[in-house]
Amino acid sequence: MAEYDVAIEYIFGLMKDGTLKVGDKLPTERAIAAELGIGRNKAREALSILSGMGMIESRQGSGNFVSGNASGAIRNMIIMMMALNTISRQEVCKFRRDMEKAVCSSLISNPPSEEMKNRIKDTLRAMDGLSGEELAKADRDFHNALVKATGNKLWEVMMDAVADLYSEWIDYVIQKIDVKNRAKLMQCHKDMFNNIIEDKPRKAMQAIEKHYELIEELLK
Repeated sequence: MAEYDVAIEYIFGLMKDGTLKVGDKLPTERAIAAELGIGRNKAREALSILSGMGMIESRQGSGNFVSGNASGAIRNMIIMMMALNTISRQEVCKFRRDMEKAVCSSLISNPPSEEMKNRIKDTLRAMDGLSGEELAKADRDFHNALVKATGNKLWEVMMDAVADLYSEWIDYVIQKIDVKNRAKLMQCHKDMFNNIIEDKPRKAMQAIEKHYELIEELLK
């Protein structure tokens, strides 16, 4: 095993056993190197790799801290895969659509609390009369509220990662959308939410399909 791999495993071990938690400061390069009997440059390389993975962040003059930004790391991986033509924009969009279906199915099977329902309703109300960047932000808030209502942290991480990338495309569409298509988009959102609350899975899935078909048509 390469020395930087030893350092990475060591730091992961500290995270796994609870010694290091999100927000905690990591040992210095010198301390890691001394503890493991490796060169400081290898300890530095390990920290650089962990930073690229989104697991730690470097703060100027303060050191390295556990960030737990897994969604950022996944987003960067997706961008790289797209740059290498390993995956396409269409595949990313389909993944987002399928994830949304899974989220809605979960909310139908395990209804959200009244607090979460009201939070989703608030995001819907906030969309009324908006346009441009404000509408794009309100759209993101609605979809984020649905995911958070599931209470599934892994879904939040995955959706955040894809949403960061997906938003670059959808924000452009929403900011340029005309009145007719904006009304269609709003209706899709309302239908998604209402059918979740009314325990109508088939209609909820239809609303999701209409939503993404509209977005994909406008992306062409």
